[in-house]
Amino acid sequence: MTMRTEAEMLAEWGDQETPLVSIACITYNHESYIADAIEGFLKQRTDFPFEIVIHDDASTDKTADIIRFYLEKYPRIIKPIFQKENQASQLKKNLLLPIILTTVSHAKGRYIAYCDGDDYWTDSNKLAIQIAEMQKYSNCNVSFHPVFRQRINGKKRAKIIAKHSAKNKIFKPKQLILGAAKFCPTVSFIFKANVFESIPKWLFDAPCTDYFLQVLASLNGGAIYISKVMAVYRACSSGSWSEQMSKNKNLVYSYFTGMLSSLDDIDNYMNKKYTNEIGIIKKKLCFFMCTNPTLSLEERRKIFQENNAKFNFNRKLIWFLIFRNKKFCELMYNVKSYIFD
Repeated sequence: MTMRTEAEMLAEWGDQETPLVSIACITYNHESYIADAIEGFLKQRTDFPFEIVIHDDASTDKTADIIRFYLEKYPRIIKPIFQKENQASQLKKNLLLPIILTTVSHAKGRYIAYCDGDDYWTDSNKLAIQIAEMQKYSNCNVSFHPVFRQRINGKKRAKIIAKHSAKNKIFKPKQLILGAAKFCPTVSFIFKANVFESIPKWLFDAPCTDYFLQVLASLNGGAIYISKVMAVYRACSSGSWSEQMSKNKNLVYSYFTGMLSSLDDIDNYMNKKYTNEIGIIKKKLCFFMCTNPTLSLEERRKIFQENNAKFNFNRKLIWFLIFRNKKFCELMYNVKSYIFD
C-alpha cells in the first residue's frame, strides 16, 4: 500500500483538529522494528484525527534516527518524546508504568491506542473498527482483539492468539482475571484516556502492568472483544521482556513474588469481589513457577513446598513424576515451546 502524505491524511480529517485517538508507542533499541510500527500507524484509514506519541527511551542504536525520518514527513501527526537518559534504568519499581504515564501525559486524544515499538498493526482499519465498537458501548473503557504471535527468528508460521470467540462480545472482569496476562494482547489495546487518571499506588509495584491495567479498565463495563486479527506481537525480540524472562532467573523469581503480592493488592482494591478468581490464578502461578526450568531445582522445590497446600493431587503427582527432574522439566518446556511458538 502506498503511503499517504501528511497533507492527504489531514484532508481526510477535514476541519477536525483535535485528535480523537492518541497512539502511544514506547520504544527502546528497536531499530529493526520501529519502522513497521510507525507505518502501521500511518496506514490507518479514519474519518477522525489521530496523533502518534512515540516515547524513545534514549535508544543507543538508530531507533531515534528512524523516528526523525518519519517526523520530517509527518510533523503534525508524529509527536516524539526523546529521552536524553534511559528512564527504565533509573526506576527501582515498575519499569513500564511511569513511562506509559509520561507518554499518555503528552496525549490529547480521548482514546489511547497502545503499541510497543517492536510490534505492529496489520489492518489499516484497526482504529476505525475499534473506536466504532467502543462508541457503541459508552460504559466500556477498554477493547482488544486477537493477534498474530510471531517468534523472532522462528521458522514456524505466525500463530493466532487470543481468539476467544467467532463473534464480537463483551468479556466480564472475572474472565479477564482468569484469562491471565495473555488473554488480552498488549498490541491490541485501546483504552479510554480517563483510565490513566486514577492509577492506584500499588500498581507501580506490580511486575505485569498490562494484566492488572486491563482488569482495572474492565471493572466499569467489561472489555470489548473484536473478533478480527489486526496486529502482530513479536515474541522474544532482542531485549524484550519475554526474552529476559526466558533467561534471567532473578527476574523470574522477582516476577513470581511480585505477582503474588500484586494479586493480593488488586483483590483488596476490588473489595474481595473476585477472590475466588484471584485464588485460581495464584494457584496456577505457583505451579507454573515450581515447574519453570529457568529456576534451579532447589528454588523450584522451595516454591513447591511453600505452596503445597494450593495444589490438588494431580499437580502434586505431576511434580514428583516429571518436574522434580530437571531434564524432564526442560524437555516438557521445549515440547510446549515447539507446539505454541
